Amino acid sequence: MARSAKTGSPRTTGRNSARRELIVRRAAELFDERGVTHTSFEEIATAIGVKREALYYYFSDKIDILLEIIYPESVSLDDGFQRIMALDVSVRDKLVLAIENHLHRFNPNYLEMVLSVRRLGVLKPDSRLMPLLKIWRRYQRGWIELVLEGQQRGELPAHLDSKVVAYAMLGMCNSPSTWFRPSTSLSIDDLASTFVELLLNGVLASGHGQPAQASRQDT
Repeated sequence: MARSAKTGSPRTTGRNSARRELIVRRAAELFDERGVTHTSFEEIATAIGVKREALYYYFSDKIDILLEIIYPESVSLDDGFQRIMALDVSVRDKLVLAIENHLHRFNPNYLEMVLSVRRLGVLKPDSRLMPLLKIWRRYQRGWIELVLEGQQRGELPAHLDSKVVAYAMLGMCNSPSTWFRPSTSLSIDDLASTFVELLLNGVLASGHGQPAQASRQDT
């Protein structure tokens, strides 16, 4: 059977494409519930109702499934960012849009999976990760270029290291993977608004003398 150029998995058409989609969906649910590290190939097979061996028809291992989940999201994330960079607006507006793009397109569940793929890649270098790593490097360079643009326009402090600033903002945007779960009291929209406010105005710039409000998200 022909193999996929991206992951090396069998290409699926017609009758087996639905099974492949089911595997990916169930695996994503398990990764979200238990974490990637604590989810085995065997457990994914059990959730589908098949033997472990049956999964090898579609995916060679857990990384294969992770790539199937993460790759489209990563492409969408970077494409959205590149469109933002091409806009004829202020750097401030681009930063707002970039943060919203990151949090909406690359939600915390996928962020946790990305971190797991990176850890797995360090422990066991895998050529299948190269297209994904290329997209991530392009995305990171884009943030550095955005900071540099802001410094050149006088919208951001010129004395700050552009790479440090870009990585600090990305670190903030990636941090929800360790604690955030969408709820009725705190949504992705709420999170994006808070991050934009922190970035543009700072936590100490306003609100002096105002009583503190109870957190709406358990930590």
